Amino acid sequence: MTAERRVRAPAVPEPDVARHLEPIDAGALTSATLSAVDLTGADLLGAGLDEVQVEASALERVRGASGSWRHTTFVDCRLDGSDLANLRAEDLTLVRCSLREVRLTGAQLPGVRLRGVLLEGAQASLSSWRGALLQHVVLRGCDLREADLTDAVLTDVLLEDCDLSGAQLSGVRCEHVHLSGCRVSGLGGVSGLRGASVAEADAYELLPVLARELGITIR
Repeated sequence: MTAERRVRAPAVPEPDVARHLEPIDAGALTSATLSAVDLTGADLLGAGLDEVQVEASALERVRGASGSWRHTTFVDCRLDGSDLANLRAEDLTLVRCSLREVRLTGAQLPGVRLRGVLLEGAQASLSSWRGALLQHVVLRGCDLREADLTDAVLTDVLLEDCDLSGAQLSGVRCEHVHLSGCRVSGLGGVSGLRGASVAEADAYELLPVLARELGITIR
């Protein structure tokens, strides 16, 4: 397998954010459908969102830690640099969005749906992605230590230079999933990677994890 194939990334376009954005107050996010708005730096600390859809907009550096979001959708949005630590999100959908250098530490994202999304440099240790659906997604340089991806479905996904130490993959389903340069010590439910392709260096690190799951002692 060539290096080019090992790191082949899904086609993830940049969000189609509108050229002209209207600045609005974060309070306008209550049960609303918004398009072409500028929410850069918006203060959503601990805020509750319900039935909100935002399209073609800028949400860089949003402060949304410890928020509670329900039935929320972002399409063609930039959320780069946002703080979403300990976010609790139910029925969250992101389509063609970028999340560079975001904080998702401890976030609870059961059933989240990501399509055409880039996560780069995300801090997402101790986060929960149970039952998540990831399609055409790139995770690059992300901290996913002890993340819970139980029963997630991954289709056309690249995990590159990510830390998956202690992550839980039980019940994960993979199709066209590639791992390259990832740290996988202490991985749980490693059989969830069935069908994935793994770079040679990653495969060596997986050996002790596979042996442990199969009850094999390496001497």
